[in-house]
Amino acid sequence: MNSSDTLKGNLRFLIASTSSEEVYNTLTQIFKEDYAFLQKLYGKDFPKKVTATAEAPSIIPVGFPAPVVIVAPPTPVQAAPAPPAPVVQESVKIRTDTKVRIVKKPTAPTDLPAAVLAPTLPLVHTESGFRDPKDIKKWQKEQEDNKATELRAKGINPVSLLTEENMRKWIVDEKKTFAAIAREYVGLSDGVIASEAKRHGLQSEVAKRRAIIGAKKSK
Repeated sequence: MNSSDTLKGNLRFLIASTSSEEVYNTLTQIFKEDYAFLQKLYGKDFPKKVTATAEAPSIIPVGFPAPVVIVAPPTPVQAAPAPPAPVVQESVKIRTDTKVRIVKKPTAPTDLPAAVLAPTLPLVHTESGFRDPKDIKKWQKEQEDNKATELRAKGINPVSLLTEENMRKWIVDEKKTFAAIAREYVGLSDGVIASEAKRHGLQSEVAKRRAIIGAKKSK
């Protein structure tokens, strides 16, 4: 067994006998007493701590009195690209016998055709004053119902008025539309009026115009 093991074993024995703290404090006290004695005995002969300052090696070459200044070569300046050469357009030669047609572009409302200037809004229904077809249809139904109520209050059956004589008078002589006959005379729907007119071989002016337009388109 070497000395280190013996010392370690002795320290273990002391720690087990007392405590780690007491062993530590005792050793510290011994070190302080020994240090105070040695300082008192050899204090004058202890060499003082000398701090050596080493100078950094100079990077200035021998023979130069001042630091070397390294000048970087200048960055070459790129010349701005030359502007593109102007494109020379060759004039087009026009023969003396060439006909030139000048088209005037419309710049004012008076230059525009009538079709372009026509209003795009739907036409106002003459009798009701509405534009929306839904509103016109609703108004037509209300007028038919009012007329039917009026006739029944007088004891008149609206269907009894749909004679051939009455239908011819309203459609041919007065040139009434089916919708007008429905709301002004009988209080029935214009579909009923159209069926009765067809049964008697009668056509309204509107139906005649539609038939003429359809015949022209089919040609």
